[in-house]
Amino acid sequence: MHTYCVVLRPQHSLNSLYPHTKRYYLRAKSAAQAMLNASEDPEWLVFGVEPARMSALQPQGDRSAFTENSIVA
Repeated sequence: MHTYCVVLRPQHSLNSLYPHTKRYYLRAKSAAQAMLNASEDPEWLVFGVEPARMSALQPQGDRSAFTENSIVA
């Protein structure tokens, strides 16, 4: 099992340049499984996935609003 950070954005985003996003940290066997587990809410689309250790710091200049939530799959 590995920990992944899955980034989600709203299905119907009004601001396409800087959409509101959420980060979910999940433990899964693969990145694909983490994406499937995180995409269960039809209101949110998977925007990206990366190993959790890569997303410890928010990139400078990133204007997206992030909400961090932790779930275990």
